Amino acid sequence: MSFLCIFSLGFVLQKNVLNYFITANVFCPANSLIFFYYYAIIFCMSNKKRKKTKKTNITVENNQKAEIVSKMQTFQKRNFYSMKDSGIVYILVLLIPLVVGLLFSYISISIVQSMGVEFAEGTNVINKLFEDYLWFAIPYVVLTQIVFLCIWLVYHPAAKISYSATKVSFKKANIKTILLSIFVGIICVLGFIWLIEGCFGKLFDLMKPDTNSLELPLTNVGWLFVNLLLLGVVPAICEELLFRGVIFGGLRKSYSSTTSILLTGLLFAMMHQNIMQFIYPFILGCVLSAVMDKTHNILYPILIHMFNNFTTIIISYIFVTVNKVEDTSKLFNTEWWGIIVAILLAVVTCVILWLIYRFYLQKHEKTEENGSAQDENAQVEAQTTSQPIMVGKISLNLVIGILLAAIMIVINLIG
Repeated sequence: MSFLCIFSLGFVLQKNVLNYFITANVFCPANSLIFFYYYAIIFCMSNKKRKKTKKTNITVENNQKAEIVSKMQTFQKRNFYSMKDSGIVYILVLLIPLVVGLLFSYISISIVQSMGVEFAEGTNVINKLFEDYLWFAIPYVVLTQIVFLCIWLVYHPAAKISYSATKVSFKKANIKTILLSIFVGIICVLGFIWLIEGCFGKLFDLMKPDTNSLELPLTNVGWLFVNLLLLGVVPAICEELLFRGVIFGGLRKSYSSTTSILLTGLLFAMMHQNIMQFIYPFILGCVLSAVMDKTHNILYPILIHMFNNFTTIIISYIFVTVNKVEDTSKLFNTEWWGIIVAILLAVVTCVILWLIYRFYLQKHEKTEENGSAQDENAQVEAQTTSQPIMVGKISLNLVIGILLAAIMIVINLIG
């Protein structure tokens, strides 16, 4: 607009005023006026181009920033789990080990048959392979745990989740909590084993479930260490990465601490797919989840789980191998006074666990305010992610996982 006004003014001056100056022989003012006129035109034109260029640069810069942000959102890994992740991982935990186990058994049977070995009709082929061939027994024992570890390793990049979401921290671990974790892992076995094996054992005997479990030999110290490694260390690491890492972490973003702890304990117990192994895994799963909820570090649940397994294996070694006790159920007195002692022992254990939770873990949680602040930010981000299909207050894939586990338990009970 300014350019048009100045151009019109200059055109009038050129036709009228300049003719007067030239006729009056006043050349200097005329030349100055012409110079000013053309300078004003050039200045307006260059200023207009400058504004256009600036607007264009700003638009291009904004577009570039938008593209960078979109690319970052596409490739950036989230540092938290959601309830959708919990449901998907639980279904994978139930199905993939089953499929892999069937394939491994089929291949192993084919190898043995190709060697000319024949099985009599009615023989439990898996049990026979387990008893006669160590190359089958040892991988078969840790097969499920290896699958668990593979699920944990593959699911993170597939779902664009950082491995740090599992909250494994060696730097934040302290010696007091480590020692308490070892203590908790031991007293959980000593406090509840009499009540569960002695009292509930009679109930399980009435139900007559299939208790034929495959176990490695425990005949000497060498086999003791093999059992401690394969049945103590490996399950503690692989199961905790999934259950206290992914599953509990996802549930905690949607539910309260109590609900998440109880639900994770239920899922952990149902994963074992055995009615005989339901009560104690549920209790242990709740303890492990409570520790994870307060410490925000999966190293402590791993230690509890590991020393819980160590205690069970060592007790079996002492009674079965050293003292030659063939039926360990006879070790637990089921008379009325034995039941009272078992209940009192379980109550004392619960009180000890509550005292540790109340007077240590809750104070320990206050020292982790930075970590909890990050959890709150992750919870806000979780609400912006794609939400799963809900059935009431539970995701559909989690409901499917619970139903699958229940069906497997019933099949094992009937079969």
